[in-house]
Amino acid sequence: MEKACPITRILVYLSKKWTLLILRELHNGGTKRFNELARSMGNISPRTLSKRLKELEKLGVVSKKRFNEIPPRVDYSLTSRGKELIRCFRYLDSWAKK
Repeated sequence: MEKACPITRILVYLSKKWTLLILRELHNGGTKRFNELARSMGNISPRTLSKRLKELEKLGVVSKKRFNEIPPRVDYSLTSRGKELIRCFRYLDSWAKK
């Protein structure tokens, strides 16, 4: 079985609905809790948001930090790899404007 091209693999994830908007929210808003992120996204369902965050965490572009508090608290933020991905988007934006 052939390995998928790395670019194809990342594009599969990035092309899913809400993924780029989640990355934008975490980039612009910094660390956010799940409900803060859900409110800032508008019409995204909690199930979809949870699924996309898990996928982004698996890719290594989003980190999930759990706190042992009552009520439980979980923060999401971009990893250094996620910030690097944002820089790629900026480059593509600049390229597209030319």
